[in-house]
Amino acid sequence: MVRGGQSGQPTPFLVDQGSDLTYDPWTSQPGQLYDWTCSACSLEWVKRATGLVTTDDIYGSRETTTYEIGYPNNISADVGLHDASGIALRNVLTNYGQQTQQSWLDFDTTYAIAQKTPGMMSGAAYYHWVGIRGVQGSTIWVANSAPGYRGIFDNIGRDDWARLGSWSVVWLV
Repeated sequence: MVRGGQSGQPTPFLVDQGSDLTYDPWTSQPGQLYDWTCSACSLEWVKRATGLVTTDDIYGSRETTTYEIGYPNNISADVGLHDASGIALRNVLTNYGQQTQQSWLDFDTTYAIAQKTPGMMSGAAYYHWVGIRGVQGSTIWVANSAPGYRGIFDNIGRDDWARLGSWSVVWLV
């Protein structure tokens, strides 16, 4: 279990990792520069949070990630990520040796996954990808490169899920 909290402070977030996978749910997620790059930002966050890449140049790393996804065939300024399932994101992680799974999931299943492992998700009506940090209370704690978009900042609750779904979820295994 990763305890998300500052030393000496209460622990507001718990991430129960049921595997050998380690990651830092507190990894920063700066704002995206272009409105079509949310999927690249989410994938780049996962890569940094898990230590697949280490960099102080986050925006340079995001550019590299955009090309890894497959600009302009899999991601472009016209529509962002071309396949809403996230297969292009999964392919990048596979190239780093990281196994993933993907499915269109309900809130409870995603909440259970978020307690164990990081990932990424996008709602069909949300049309925006976010990283999965863990859970906070009854919500899914996310790494959001566009805080406030469609009313979502750092957490997605059951009502948000219903309003912005259906959801494609990619998680690390």
